[in-house]
Amino acid sequence: MTEILSVEKIIAFLKVDLMFACCWPLPTGVTKFQENCDKLFRLLCCLNGILMSISLIYTLSNKYDSTIFIMKVGSELSAFLQIPVQIALFTLQNDRLKIIVREMEHYIQQAKSEERNVFDQYINKCKLFYATTMCWITVTATVMIFGPLLLPQPFPIEVEYPFSVDKQPLKAIIYLHHAIAIYQSRVQVCSNVFVALLLWFVAARFEILSQKFQKISNISELIICVQLHQRLLRYANDVTVAVRYIVLSTIGFSTIAVIFSGLTFLSRQPLTIKTQFFTVGASALVEVFICTWPADYLLSTIKVDYNGIIIDYRKLCIYTIMKNYIQNVSPYLFSKGR
Repeated sequence: MTEILSVEKIIAFLKVDLMFACCWPLPTGVTKFQENCDKLFRLLCCLNGILMSISLIYTLSNKYDSTIFIMKVGSELSAFLQIPVQIALFTLQNDRLKIIVREMEHYIQQAKSEERNVFDQYINKCKLFYATTMCWITVTATVMIFGPLLLPQPFPIEVEYPFSVDKQPLKAIIYLHHAIAIYQSRVQVCSNVFVALLLWFVAARFEILSQKFQKISNISELIICVQLHQRLLRYANDVTVAVRYIVLSTIGFSTIAVIFSGLTFLSRQPLTIKTQFFTVGASALVEVFICTWPADYLLSTIKVDYNGIIIDYRKLCIYTIMKNYIQNVSPYLFSKGR
């Protein structure tokens, strides 16, 4: 399976699948026109999410007498507000992400068979969870987009407008606006997989470096590995700085959804409504777990165990120091003896 599902294929798939999330930076060497098109695309994606959020706020201001409706709209509002917020955060970190992604792709291209074996192990560890999660989110978004075909509502999201929306082509335009916003919400949740990819990549590199430490046979190799470790720590710090506010926003918006779903369980509501909000709360917790799992794993792998290395190399270090001392001092002693 890992021969079919390689790191390169995962990256290529995420670049296409997460295009509307605006999380992947442009590759180096693009023209000024391509950069301007990318900025315009990000702006339009933000505006679509903002318009959807404004519509929900207007609806909430008109229908604040129903507790269930408030919690439903509140959960939807947190999902659609996440669109412009995370696009803005990805845009602010675009330059740093460009350097991070470029180094990741270069490292993967130059990876040896032993390093690819480590990547394959991580793919086997994560593929079931992330594939299932992305499929579940995609199915949920698809059901919401085509919901009006089965439900007595004109649009996928139950909102009100201060004008008539029954005439064409305005009705079709608003329906398309809702469908794009739902799709954006879907890819914005899945953009956390991009964040997880960066964290898993750093964790894999620390594990690869740890294996290199175990194969050291001389002082020069030890020095090289220590230098690689320091360089990798700087890279891990860059990744942390780039994604920390994105993860924070994910946790914040997911917490809102969990609170609304939890309040539903505490109240006396029909089982159908509780089931609906249970799905919302579970999806929010899964969204948080997408990032927290690799982050927690990275914390356990970021420290290379030097203890065994120092014990094994204590005699080697003493031998090397004595050898250098003899080489430097012996000519002086011999010259004095003469």
